[in-house]
Amino acid sequence: MSDAPARPSRPHDEDSGRHDRDDVEPTVGLTPEEIERTAEETELTPEEEEARRLRANRACRGALAALLCLEAFVVLLVPRAIAQTSTGLDTTKTVLLIALAVVLVVVGAMLRRPWGIAVGSALQLIVLATGLWERTLFIIAACFIALWLYVLNLRHELVGTPGGARMLYSP
Repeated sequence: MSDAPARPSRPHDEDSGRHDRDDVEPTVGLTPEEIERTAEETELTPEEEEARRLRANRACRGALAALLCLEAFVVLLVPRAIAQTSTGLDTTKTVLLIALAVVLVVVGAMLRRPWGIAVGSALQLIVLATGLWERTLFIIAACFIALWLYVLNLRHELVGTPGGARMLYSP
């Protein structure tokens, strides 16, 4: 016989952190009355709903800030790409791209302000304009614009911000 103590038979496995019923639909085997009572118990109070919206808003603004910082990093790599082209790289282009990268990072830090998302949206168009120097930058800018719009749409769905052009400026 083993000297190890016998493990109690429980539906929870302490080692894996899983429950035996983790993979089972939570309403299986319940009567309609029990399902309705469960739904009533899980309804959020207005305070909890507002707290959830605030967390979602903060998370979306954080994602937008991270996107702007990543975009700044990519813009800093642009001079290397332009230098390889036939037109080459001059001082003006270099200074403008470095300034754009700095502005992207600063605006990323300012996204918690009501006007931060609007300025970030305007910067997307400026990054798109860098495609005039090198055509492949249009593709990169289009990818960032698509991600920007995706996060704004996600924010609209989670937080309930206004849709359309009004989603670009909202507190």
